[in-house]
Amino acid sequence: MTKFIITTESGSDLSSELIERYNVHVIPMHVTMGSETFDDGSFDVEDVYRFYDQTGSLPKTAGTTPQDNSAVFEQIFANFPEAHIIHIAYSAVTTVSYTSCTIAAKDFNNIHIVDSKNVSGGLTAVIVATAKFIENNPTTTAEEIVAFVEDVRERTRFVFLPQSLLYLKAGGRVSNVAYLGASLLNLHPTIVLKDGYLVASKKYRGSFDRCLKNTVKDFIKNYDIDPETVIIGGTKRLSEDHKQLAKSLLQEAGYNDPSLFSAGAVISSHGGPGAFGIIGIEKK
Repeated sequence: MTKFIITTESGSDLSSELIERYNVHVIPMHVTMGSETFDDGSFDVEDVYRFYDQTGSLPKTAGTTPQDNSAVFEQIFANFPEAHIIHIAYSAVTTVSYTSCTIAAKDFNNIHIVDSKNVSGGLTAVIVATAKFIENNPTTTAEEIVAFVEDVRERTRFVFLPQSLLYLKAGGRVSNVAYLGASLLNLHPTIVLKDGYLVASKKYRGSFDRCLKNTVKDFIKNYDIDPETVIIGGTKRLSEDHKQLAKSLLQEAGYNDPSLFSAGAVISSHGGPGAFGIIGIEKK
């Protein structure tokens, strides 16, 4: 029976519990603040917000390097020479990580790379679904696993609700006009994943509480989500009250036990503090 090991980037925001449960090997992306560059996951996400507050500039995020990937691959094959690696990559159109992994993989055998077309909690959902598929299908092949990822990524839905557009404006992802208009009209636009890209979607008006409620209700209404795949969470400073509000709305609709995710430095550098996200995989 072939041993399959999943690898991915730190921007997947996998919890330590999931990393241990499914033996996922995480390759660090990078965050630069001023003249110093850090591995994603090696520092408190609050440092991102402190850096912006002090400098008025966003940290710069970067994908993995070929060397980052090679180091992890070498370690895996040293321990499991006959293993096959399934690398489920951070959205290829948003970072160099996919290309870096492809370059590194040329020096090894039995590495299978697939673009998740997702980031953060969306990538978490794809990885968990794939890990469960491998567990439930002990005689599966690498080709079947890649085909599974390619299928499930197209059914994964991720809606992100920033509490403020300030970080998106600072990063050039919304214009000054759009930012001012949203502020004056008390609008909260959502961000969704479409073909791997983060794109602006439906706008909600009112308090963040009200917008969060409508985001959850529309998510339930618009998508036929498998209840076992629902994940909620967000960036640092998303209050426990907001998480509980989302959980209560989901429970009222029959989604009884959503998982939780906490966004890391990569997505937090763009979404800003207190942003909310909801993820799920649609039924076939």
